[in-house]
Amino acid sequence: MAKYVVTGGADGQSGIEVDGKRHEPGDTVEISNPKKDWRVEAGYLALASDHKATRARDDNGHYVADDPDTPEDEAYEQPTAKKAGGK
Repeated sequence: MAKYVVTGGADGQSGIEVDGKRHEPGDTVEISNPKKDWRVEAGYLALASDHKATRARDDNGHYVADDPDTPEDEAYEQPTAKKAGGK
């Protein structure tokens, strides 16, 4: 099965359901037949190998530290989601 990252769709905030389980943007899911899956075609899922996080930097180019008091990982930036059709 291929691994995909939930992109959140056009607005980057939409979650999806896979095999009866809810997944939010940034979650990784496995899809058994992605070529026929409308969520891939519509841009709600992107191949995990194409969707890699990078270290976040501030305006001066220094690395941003993670704040342990928040659930997010500020030290990494998620790439912007590609729209369906590679646009």
